[in-house]
Amino acid sequence: MSGRGKHFKTTLLAGGTFLAGFDYSGKSVNVLNSESLSEWQELVRFVRESDSVKSVVLVSLKEGNFCAGADLEQMHDAQQRRSFQPLEELVITAHRVFDEMGRSPKPFVAAVEGACLGGGLELALACHARMASAHAKTCFALPEVKLGILPGFGGTMRLPRLIGLPAALDMITSGRTIFPRQALRMGLTDAMVTSLPSAVRTLEEVQKETLVQVAVAQAGRLCSSSVRLRPLRASQRLLSAPGIRSLVCGYARRQVIKRVRQFYPAPLRAIDAVARGMGMRVLEGSMTVEKPILLELMAGPISSSLVGLFLKGEELKRKVPPLAEPVTRLGVLGAGLMGSQIAGQLAEKGYSVVLRDVAPNILATGMGRIHQAQVLQVRKKVILPSDLRYRIMRITPTVQFRDVSTAPLVIEAVSEKLDVKRAVLAEFESNASSDAIFATNTSSYTLADIASKAVHPERCVGLHFFNPVARMLLVEVVRAPFTSDRALAQACGLAKRLGKFPLVVRDGPGFLVNRILSRYLAEAIIMVGEGIPIRRIDAVAKGFGMAADSGHPMGPLELLDLIGLQVARHVLTSLAVLGSRLESRDVLLERFLSGKKPVTFWRSEKENAEALDLITQYRRTVPIEAGPVSDDILHQRLFLPMVDEAVRCLQEKIVEHPWQVDFALTYGIGFPAFRGGLLTWARQSMTPAGLTEALEKLASQYGKRFEPCPGLSNGGW
Repeated sequence: MSGRGKHFKTTLLAGGTFLAGFDYSGKSVNVLNSESLSEWQELVRFVRESDSVKSVVLVSLKEGNFCAGADLEQMHDAQQRRSFQPLEELVITAHRVFDEMGRSPKPFVAAVEGACLGGGLELALACHARMASAHAKTCFALPEVKLGILPGFGGTMRLPRLIGLPAALDMITSGRTIFPRQALRMGLTDAMVTSLPSAVRTLEEVQKETLVQVAVAQAGRLCSSSVRLRPLRASQRLLSAPGIRSLVCGYARRQVIKRVRQFYPAPLRAIDAVARGMGMRVLEGSMTVEKPILLELMAGPISSSLVGLFLKGEELKRKVPPLAEPVTRLGVLGAGLMGSQIAGQLAEKGYSVVLRDVAPNILATGMGRIHQAQVLQVRKKVILPSDLRYRIMRITPTVQFRDVSTAPLVIEAVSEKLDVKRAVLAEFESNASSDAIFATNTSSYTLADIASKAVHPERCVGLHFFNPVARMLLVEVVRAPFTSDRALAQACGLAKRLGKFPLVVRDGPGFLVNRILSRYLAEAIIMVGEGIPIRRIDAVAKGFGMAADSGHPMGPLELLDLIGLQVARHVLTSLAVLGSRLESRDVLLERFLSGKKPVTFWRSEKENAEALDLITQYRRTVPIEAGPVSDDILHQRLFLPMVDEAVRCLQEKIVEHPWQVDFALTYGIGFPAFRGGLLTWARQSMTPAGLTEALEKLASQYGKRFEPCPGLSNGGW
């Protein structure tokens, strides 16, 4: 018996196991929407009524994806139209069909290979068992809080019952990703199977996979057993007990507030749903507690902003054309902080990497940094020790350029000195193959400056990664007028394969992100020079939500400490071409950089006493009159210049669309995602005329750097 529905392919195996292959039509990933859930509901009904079916195994026929969850395009469309009835009907359908699966006397087993996210994980949770592939692409997450909502297909009800309350609250409120070893250890899955996915994703081929065979065997065992659900361990039962539950939930609330303050309601509402639902049956809690909270959050502006930003990121990835000959071997020039991080990321994704530096000690330190990062993943049970060895073996450290010469794409990450970068490019052109691509990771020089003496500038492109490379999802792909389409496509494809968002920007000083960020950082330094307390400046920015999404809200002076004042001064100096609007306090910075080590603004979470002394000395020699200033004025001085610079970038076609600015600053510097992005926030906060008037008022009081750009008051941005 076999069937070919629109989104599910099915066949009945010997022994009565009903194999269902999820293969959503028209998308590269499986999603749950009204179409696919209705079809799955019919299959569940068929299983219930068929005497021939004894058990069910659910597998994906998509490569690297079990199920991506709910269809976010459908959700965002409903949010834009303010029409939520279809979504409510979808949620009700999911609850009913998942409940029927859980109560079925015929066991359901999920064979998970690839990403199992959101509603996809909730589908797997409704099964009686979950077998996970150990493949590198397999992972589990309930990332709904990152979209301003909570798990809405029963996840707040089923997950605590499966893995215990503390672990479930951590997963639900953080949205963090769990990998197969971690999933097995915490009881999220029943087995981890070393299984290579079939290249041809058909039911006939996936039946041969070890993962599916193990899932079929597990289904058979469950058929002959009266116990369908694994009991919680004693410690899990204790921490989930009614008397302890309020303490555990209270601790979770405090952790959420510490991480994201009150900016995001979804994690706190999710805790409420879990706490209330634990005393109810799953279906009752899903329908009476989880569903109303989900619909309330979904209708709010924060979720609409977050879903919109997510879909823009997916759009960026979709626009990257498939490469006829994707590279598998790369060179990285420079083994410093950025170069070693880039090399480590490449090795994680399966690339062979030649890491070259002229200094053996820097090379050794860089390899040590890579090894340390991989050891941390082993300790966290993300990867096996064997994975660590394979990743390190993919990297070949060398001091010889000839070892890099055969790589079809080389990433330059040497020190930020123009003459050094030009010399490295000249060496590359003398040794590399005639069609090799040179990608620079510069953060302060234009691509045109670096390639001004290049023989083949068309092979040059920018790949601007952000620090820390592993966590920052944005990569600015810089295109100069001379950059070839092939070089651009290879750079975008590489960024996408690394799991980054490749945003193509036009070549120019500071590109997009650093150019806008410079106005924010420079103004913070000016404020310090006026005697405004360090703590107050950062508090204003953190109160706005800067970097809240990282779990560590951060003000501009904390960010300068993280970046390093030497790097920041270099970037600000290189952007002096922007004119009078980019003032800074070089004399003050020189004081901070005059010693053997730069002085930081903060030390051990306190204002650095040494920094306070330097500021006092500076103010004695460079007296600046600074009268009382309100937090509202500090807020305007920090953020309105960023809006002005963003509009200038649009006028100069650094990027084409306002949403690209919003997206870049959200994922590049931690502009608060719940505000929808810099320009979205500006449009919602004031009119273009009001913004212009506010900048003009600041200019009259604080100087020409606040003068608004021509056309700002006309809107259109």
